[in-house]
Amino acid sequence: MHKTEAEHYWAGVFRRRRNAIRHQAGDGVILWLGQVPQPRNYEGNAFPFRQDSHFLYYTGLPVPNLALLTYPETDRDVLFAPPGDIDAVIWSGPGPSREELARTAGIGAVEGPEGLEPRLAAARSRGGKIRYLPPYRASAVYRLCGLLGQTPEEVAAGVSRPLMEAVAAERSVKSGEEIDQIEQALELTGRMHRACMAAARPGVRERELAGLIQAIALSEGRQQAFAPIVTVHGEVLHNTSCDGILEEGRLLLNDSGAESPMHYASDITRTFPVSGRYSGLQADMYRLVIEVQREAIARIRPGATNREVHARACRVLAEGLRGMGLMKGDAGEASAAGAHALFFPHGIGHMMGLDVHDMEDLGDIVGYRDKEPRSSQFGLQYLRLSRPLEPGFVLTVEPGVYFIPGLIDRWKSERRHEAFIDYGTVDRLRGFGGIRIEDNVVVTREGARILGPAIPRTIPEVEEACARPLAGGWPPSLS
Repeated sequence: MHKTEAEHYWAGVFRRRRNAIRHQAGDGVILWLGQVPQPRNYEGNAFPFRQDSHFLYYTGLPVPNLALLTYPETDRDVLFAPPGDIDAVIWSGPGPSREELARTAGIGAVEGPEGLEPRLAAARSRGGKIRYLPPYRASAVYRLCGLLGQTPEEVAAGVSRPLMEAVAAERSVKSGEEIDQIEQALELTGRMHRACMAAARPGVRERELAGLIQAIALSEGRQQAFAPIVTVHGEVLHNTSCDGILEEGRLLLNDSGAESPMHYASDITRTFPVSGRYSGLQADMYRLVIEVQREAIARIRPGATNREVHARACRVLAEGLRGMGLMKGDAGEASAAGAHALFFPHGIGHMMGLDVHDMEDLGDIVGYRDKEPRSSQFGLQYLRLSRPLEPGFVLTVEPGVYFIPGLIDRWKSERRHEAFIDYGTVDRLRGFGGIRIEDNVVVTREGARILGPAIPRTIPEVEEACARPLAGGWPPSLS
């Protein structure tokens, strides 16, 4: 498909998406706010720009300072974009005109930003409501306050629940084009993970590997879907530090994922031995996490709830840990009571799409059925996706085993779940670290399919990838 054909094709996709949503949100007009640049320390030095994912979904426009009005009653959309000016050309170079942006998104009308507030006022004067999604950045709250003449509290109270529900329903089911984008992201992510395995060895710093995988993505003009987690302290679930040094006998956890050309996410975790070969205990733990993941994926099918998938994963984990002497008693009773959460304190996975945690800015509308509460049980309370699964859902499946010293100490002092946990054996493994294995799957009519290319996952596959020399040598040549 030539570039012009692709642009025409995608313009039609964006129009169809807006047409699908415009009549579901009730009366009034829908206001979509794009992002504005976020200053790092002063206005001219901004963080890398990332467009709001809802705005991307309905327009595909990854540039700042845009807004869109969708009129349900007339099947009309108006894009609001600043005109080009010589200062922008000098500092940023020539970009597409606002008319070109409108054509790219399949929008028939475009105006300057100054036209947005009068149009909103005109809609309200006719008795129409202004429908908008909850803002998650202070800059968006500030803009809405100015556009609507309201306080931050009034803006927060005025979000449209029907629009949130309609957007969540539409974006949850991924089209073939979206699946293709996610698999493009996964192809690049697979290269990142293989390079990390090949480059890891004693004496290398975590930050060197974090830099290596991000350089692979940047060389393709892609960003990360989230800040990579590259650490020998895999027991720290969202470890932002990369200061550690790899040592013989340790495990390295790499949780990272690149975006696709159209900003769809990927999210893969692999845990592998610094030495290139798993020790006996490491291999046993790793095989257990693999088995938990296989059981979870086997349970994914339309109509099954992700809570059921999670429950099965927890039971299989408890059974395996009982076999290793870390847990005791009945595995079903132990997992139902939440005793397994000492080792697995998070949910089995989350939705994924344009966001790595797709649409979580909308709250539990995405992951839970109407009026279904989150559990208050430790571990289960972090289950981000509970609802029945549908064909087209894309989700992560990411079980793990973690030995978190602070959590072990607290539970032991409280004598929590003593009937199910052998704290003497657990104490001997408090320096083990953590293992997580994560893949991205799409729910099909028959069950589930793991997306993307095969990324080393089994012990033989991982050890082979670790033994393979890094292309170009290590450290990478800059010549």
